[in-house]
Amino acid sequence: MDHHGSQVYGLHLVLRISEVQNIKALADPQMVAQFLIAVVQRIGMRILVGPVVGQEEGPVEKAGCSSVIILYESHAAIHTYPCLGEAFIDVFSCRTFDINLVIETLSDFFGSHRVSEQMLFDRGVHWGREIDKELVAWMKTTANCNWMRPDSRSARTTPNNHLG
Repeated sequence: MDHHGSQVYGLHLVLRISEVQNIKALADPQMVAQFLIAVVQRIGMRILVGPVVGQEEGPVEKAGCSSVIILYESHAAIHTYPCLGEAFIDVFSCRTFDINLVIETLSDFFGSHRVSEQMLFDRGVHWGREIDKELVAWMKTTANCNWMRPDSRSARTTPNNHLG
């Protein structure tokens, strides 16, 4: 698929929103989780696991909610800061999607807001037009990596098993 004039595998969108109208929604774990479900469905992705949501109740300037959904296509996450009227949103996908749908869904759930940071990255620009063949070739290059094989005696069960 073409994006910005080059062949890409997908997109990575990172947003920071400020001056959020509905601060109560930013503090509500259920609302935050429902937002992620809605945005993922609107951009045509599929949920593999989640949403998982947590609530930070520490110092008021750090309090808020975090939620993540693991997608068949990658992941989506949100971190909210109600005291500041802000949130960070991250959508990473192996497919392209309409970023305007993400912003519209933010408005639906959190009211008016200002997009204070927006970064859009092309994902997989190094892959050619035959992505399936290139993924198979990549898998062959990792065949001898012990950390990739759960049956390997040298593989550990820690989250950082690839670090040796």
